[in-house]
Amino acid sequence: MPWDHGYFSSTSYTSGVYRELAPAWLDFAALLKGHQPPRSHEGEAFAYLELGSGMGLGLCLLAAAYPEGRFTGVDFQPDHIVHSRRLAQQLGLGNIQFQEADFLSLAADPGPLAAAHHYVVAHGIATWITAPIQQALLQLASAALNPGGIFYCSYNTFPGWLAASAFQHLGELARQRQGEASAAKAFQQAAASLTSLLGSEETPSALALAQPALRRRLAQIPTQNAAYLLQEYANEGWQPLYVDQLHQRGAAHKLRFHASATLPENFLELLPANVRPAVLAETDPALRQSLQDLAINQSFRRDLFLRGVAASTDSELRQRLSQIMLRLQEAPATDTYRFETSFGQVSGVPERYQQLEACLANGPRSFGQLLEETQLQLAELAKILALLLHAGRVGFDRWACADVERARHVNEQLLTLIRSGRSYAHLVAPASGGSVNFSLVEALLLDGQRRQLGGSELEQQLLEGLKALGRSIKAEPAALLSAFLERQPRLQALGVLP
Repeated sequence: MPWDHGYFSSTSYTSGVYRELAPAWLDFAALLKGHQPPRSHEGEAFAYLELGSGMGLGLCLLAAAYPEGRFTGVDFQPDHIVHSRRLAQQLGLGNIQFQEADFLSLAADPGPLAAAHHYVVAHGIATWITAPIQQALLQLASAALNPGGIFYCSYNTFPGWLAASAFQHLGELARQRQGEASAAKAFQQAAASLTSLLGSEETPSALALAQPALRRRLAQIPTQNAAYLLQEYANEGWQPLYVDQLHQRGAAHKLRFHASATLPENFLELLPANVRPAVLAETDPALRQSLQDLAINQSFRRDLFLRGVAASTDSELRQRLSQIMLRLQEAPATDTYRFETSFGQVSGVPERYQQLEACLANGPRSFGQLLEETQLQLAELAKILALLLHAGRVGFDRWACADVERARHVNEQLLTLIRSGRSYAHLVAPASGGSVNFSLVEALLLDGQRRQLGGSELEQQLLEGLKALGRSIKAEPAALLSAFLERQPRLQALGVLP
């Protein structure tokens, strides 16, 4: 079989960054469901392994935000490893390494990876690879974890992907006919062909009536990044799973499902009222997870698995949870608290959320301090914080553990790369142990600001910088400048900018 085992290897993947992979986030999600995290406290040294690390940007940002961590990225695509190693060198990171390797060979002989990591993560890998590779992925994740460690695995799920499975199948047939060189075109044509079978909005076809979500998904195809489109759909192993299928396969390798890194999904009381009783009435964990996914038409899961659970008392868990430090992140004033979740839109009582954010406006607080200051019950505070973290209004506080100077050096290198045309869109936020979105427009405005340009001169610099890279904008430059100036103090508070 070819070295790529049916995975689409003709193009490199996009440079994605996923906040749920941060150690502090994983620890909090584990604690929500009663598991003591692998680290006894924030700032403790740890080892972290990413399986399928892609272009390496996300892992490099974590290495910059967590100087006490030792990070390893594994990918079998040599182009990815070349890019990742070069990026780590450009950013001056000494606590990260990238290894070109195949899951099959590593599963057979994990070598120094065996039982050496507190965290193992595999984002967007499991349901894009063939069955033998998927089994090797789970076997390797289990072998690489310390007992009590956390395995994060995100994957496509049914029933949410049922509609798209017809498109993927048709696109794969077209790709096989046209060849690798025309792969993107093949999927575009498949989308057009399938759209023609849906009929009109007024007189929908049988297919459109059976799969009402298909029209909306197909409408997105022409605007999607070509690299994403191919990496998403052009793999021989593309196969979404029902949740119980992956959980059973994980269990065969001593990986027990524990919680969701999509924080609101750990609170079933947030489910829509019309489906909540049926889900809560089911006592079998596997059936309950299945009912939950069916009720919300789940399409993507971010699951946490454990390799061994240490029994803890409620007081021990409460003590560990109380130590977690939190801070305001990017939280513009609002009178309404509506959160978009996989359970639908969730609305919160504004007074409770405003009270909590007012506490954090005075500076970082521990979970325990927030319990005292708000007088909320532990479960209620955990739910509110989960929603605020999910919305990006609140973040974890790592200022005491961060190497701010190193993080800012990394950001300066990233800013240079962004302005040169690299498709990166994130900077390190050392205060929160994560990253923030940061666009090319903002990088050009910051550069002009540092050159002491202002007003129309700064706006003109933006337009000229974009033109030099073959880019353009639809928004008014003045509006973009105003938004950046408003955001800048929040970025400074997070240690992103000096």
